[in-house]
Amino acid sequence: MGASSAADLLERIRDRFALPATAGGALMGLATASPETAVNVASVAFGWPDLGLGAALGSNVPALPLVFGLAYLGGRYADRGANRPSTISEDGTPTVKPQAVPVQVLPYLGIVLLLALLTLPPAWAGLQPIDGVILFLAWVAFFDRAVWRKPWRQQERSSAPLVARKAVLLGLPAVALGALASVYAAQKAGSALGWSDLVVGLFAIGFLCALPESYSAFRFARDGKPTLAVSGATADGIVSLSIALLPAAFIGATVGNYAVYVVNVGFLIVVLSLYAIFNHKRRGQELGPRFVALFLGLYGGYIALMVWVLLA
Repeated sequence: MGASSAADLLERIRDRFALPATAGGALMGLATASPETAVNVASVAFGWPDLGLGAALGSNVPALPLVFGLAYLGGRYADRGANRPSTISEDGTPTVKPQAVPVQVLPYLGIVLLLALLTLPPAWAGLQPIDGVILFLAWVAFFDRAVWRKPWRQQERSSAPLVARKAVLLGLPAVALGALASVYAAQKAGSALGWSDLVVGLFAIGFLCALPESYSAFRFARDGKPTLAVSGATADGIVSLSIALLPAAFIGATVGNYAVYVVNVGFLIVVLSLYAIFNHKRRGQELGPRFVALFLGLYGGYIALMVWVLLA
């Protein structure tokens, strides 16, 4: 609820300053990734950094398949006829603008590859303080390019009031308290079942953290803003794999289960690479049923692979 309120406020800021959808997504990512950030702070405070790392990966892995599916459903509920947005086809298929790839998807892929480079080689295994600094600088470069690039100056600004500020002031502390409670409860439940902290973070907390941007995707696509829906999800991923990992990096967290970690990082690389390959430079990307089915199928394959790895 707190992340959703912050997202509403940041959407109004985007309209007030006439930022493009990709820039709005970069702002939205700060709000929707607040659960992952709070979870990482709480997990480090409790001495369970692997749980926070798992939550960061676990919120990223299902995010884009879920967002594609919910954005498609949102397009089916969008206005039709004379009021139909230009980004929604006559049959209700939403289309993401082509600039989402160079501004959002490719930087997201770059962050994932950078994280892999910093954490997977045996000599550099785990997160170190210098890794946190590098990831933070990478996020700064992404945010600067997404928000301050030239096209935003040519758009019409909105004079709508910036409401929802009180909801944000009340909601974000709720996110922090919820993170504390979820980290403690999930770790204790996982320990009782014999699950590692990384697995608990991946499949319990991580999936819950993926819900804010998933809900936003349906709402934005229904309102004719599928580019904002996808951009918000990719920006959320960038924040959760950079800023959110700073607490774990500063204490020198290690990777608890190397095989599980490799599978999750590899899945993200495959999904982002495929999206970039399918994107048309002029028409963008239609989130049609076959496209959505492909990525949901990939996620199903990921679940099967994870079960095999965990039981091996």
